[in-house]
Order: sequence, then structure tokens, then C-alpha cells
Amino acid sequence: MLVLEDKNQLQDDINNFAKLVETAKGLILDKVPVFQRNTLLRGIGRDLGLVLNETAIFGVVGKARREIEGTFDGFLPNEKIKIPKTKWLWEHLISEGNVSLVVALPKVGKSSLIGAFLGAMSRGNSEYLEKQITSKAKPVYVLGTDQPMADWAEILIPVGLVKRTAEDEVELVHPLKRLWTMERPITLTEESIEQIHDLAVEDTNSIFVLDAFASLISGLGLDENHVDAVEPIRMLCEALAQTGATIVLLHHASGTNSNERAVKASRGTKALPALASNIINLSWLLSDDKTDNRIAVTTQGRSSKPVDMVIEQTDRAIWENHGSSAEIKEELKLEQVEGKLSERQSLALTTLKEYCWEKEVGISPLTISTMLSDEYGKNGRVKALATLDQLTKKKLIIKQLISTKERGNTAVFYPREWGEDAFHQWSPEKIDFYLKEGTK
Repeated sequence: MLVLEDKNQLQDDINNFAKLVETAKGLILDKVPVFQRNTLLRGIGRDLGLVLNETAIFGVVGKARREIEGTFDGFLPNEKIKIPKTKWLWEHLISEGNVSLVVALPKVGKSSLIGAFLGAMSRGNSEYLEKQITSKAKPVYVLGTDQPMADWAEILIPVGLVKRTAEDEVELVHPLKRLWTMERPITLTEESIEQIHDLAVEDTNSIFVLDAFASLISGLGLDENHVDAVEPIRMLCEALAQTGATIVLLHHASGTNSNERAVKASRGTKALPALASNIINLSWLLSDDKTDNRIAVTTQGRSSKPVDMVIEQTDRAIWENHGSSAEIKEELKLEQVEGKLSERQSLALTTLKEYCWEKEVGISPLTISTMLSDEYGKNGRVKALATLDQLTKKKLIIKQLISTKERGNTAVFYPREWGEDAFHQWSPEKIDFYLKEGTK
């Protein structure tokens, strides 16, 4: 039980802490630079009898910021409100001057994908993975304490940001200006944030890749599940705000939420995704199939069009685009349907594909029945038409009608892979070939 003297001291400390929070609010609202602000808070705390380490400073500033966020009056009528336009470095994925959060389970390919994008931008490519790149090369700083140099070399050599100078030696290549690794780590202390700030002032409009959140706050005594854990990132953003820097923050996904929407996939405190302008989630397309290496990419953001694409790493830091996850899941569903076809349906589908791909034109029921006369026998055309209509209903093939004065409407069938519009792109010669072959 606390004695009266201890109770009085505790109450004094509580009151002094509240004073310190109020002081922090004033410093934030007055936009006092982050380094000067934290030094002032540490000195004021000492005068009040409070011993403040970096963790305590983060806590004080975090509480002050949360109180400020609840006290705005909002915009007023007739007030002119400027709305900044979002400029995409990588279309709907990485926005310039903002924080983009990349979330995935370990070993899915966060670092490799961002490395590949940076390499493409540094080479002057106008697009990567069918997404437009709208910027020339920018200075790049990688705070990569999540991986050793050997792993970073495997990622950055293929994309041209590191080159091998000997069998066991590499060096950084422009525009990669600095690389911190597991061997030479960096933690987001106040001193480190000041160091990064000085680099950003020297190289304005740079890109800072933070890989990964947990390793960069390691040793600060912060719990990534608590809202205060975000303060080092928030302080970094504040410090770099006037330099035009773009921050790409990599973070591990929650094991149970990795296939959720991007904003829910993030591990730990949800204050981290709230800090980001855009969130990119990478997850295995077929999580139960350990042999399938395709990755679904989805995004959520304040001013971005949601992205839905499936990519695959064919070699380290070499990726290819397979289209949208919706298209691929539909194709997988159709493959399952195809596996359950009857023998006659399967034979007709195989025949159709072989004929159409060879002739580069559709096939008619008459041609199918002629080619499979042993299967269809008498009234073969009618039976073949019934089979082809069944396959059309299952969405395994496409049916179109050709109308002629001589024969009226006649059905033409072709593989679904050609798409609905393929028929309209056929030349008159192909149409004539079909009519001669398919209706004679």
C-alpha cells in the first residue's frame, strides 16, 4: 500500500506528465522540427522530475498527437481548400511523397518486388508488370535490416542496383545511395531519424525503402501491437515531409489475416495501415497448393484505384504478370468443370480446340460430326450441336451466329481463350472458309 508521501509523489508525476503532453501538443501544432521538439521535451521532463528515454518520448508524442487528432474544428463554409493531386511513381501502387505500406507473409516476395520496381525505374522503363512508371530515376536509400547482405545481393544484382566486382564482393550502383543490412543495421532512434533527414535534405525527392517495420523498431522497447509502436515511423514521416521523400514501408502480414483485404492483413497495431496512403497486400493465390508460386496483389488506398493482379517470380527479382485474380480463379473453376465432362463432351472439346487452333477459324456442328462420325453416327449434326451447346453453357467454348442470305443463321463455335470479340476480327476470307467447310 502506498504511503501518503508516495501518493503525493505519484500524483505530482501524473500532473507533470499531463503538463508534458500539453507541451508536446503545442510543439506539434507549432510545427517545431522533430529533433528540436524531442530535445525540448526531454529537457522539460527533466525539469519536472521525469526521466524520459526514447520509448517514453514516443509515448508522450503519441498521446499528444491522438489528443490533437480529436480536437480539429473541421473545414468551414466558404473556406478555400487545396486538394493535392496524387502523383504515382508506379501506377496505383507507389505514390510520390507519401507512405506506401507493403504487407505480406515472410518469403512471399515483398523485398524482391520492390527491388524489381526500383530497378525498372532506374533503367528508365516506362512500365513494369503492365503498370505505368511515371518518374525517372530517383536516389534510393534502403533501410534493409531485415535481411543480410547476401540476400540483398541476390535481389539487387538482377535489377542493376548492385554489381559484382569479385566472386565474393559487390558494390552499390547509382541511384542506390545507401544500404543498411542485418550486418550493418539501423534502428529508428531519434539520432537515426536525424541522420536520414539530413540525407533526404541533401537528396530531395528520394525514395526510402524500410524493410521491415518490426526490425526497424527492434530494441526501442516498443510493442508492435500497441499504437505507440508507430511513433518512430510517424516521426520519420514528419522529419522528411518537406524533402519530397517517398517512403515504402515493408511489414509482415498476420498469419490469420494474410488473405484478407489489404488494410486487415497487416500484423500488429492497425495504426500502421492508417498511417499509409496506399497499402499493397501480397498473398499466395492458392495458399493450399505449395507448388503454385503465383501471388495475388491487391491494394487499398485513399486516392487510388484498387489493383487486382496475379504475378509470379520466375527468377530472383524477375516477375511476370498473369492477369487478374478474378480471371485466373474463373479459369481454375472452368478447368474443374472440364475435368468432369462426359467422354463425348471431352472428345468434342478436344477436337474443337485442335481444329480451331490449326485452321485459325471456328468450327461448325457439321464439321464436328463428320470428324467424329463413329461417335455421332446418324443425325450426327444434331447430336454434335447438342454437345457443343452443352459445352457453351458450361462456358468452356464460345458460340456465335453467322447470318447469310443463302443459309440464314448458322452457328460457329471456337475456344474460350479467343474471347468474345475474336469472331468480329475474322477476315472475310476466314468467314468464307468457314462457310464452305462447315456447311457443305
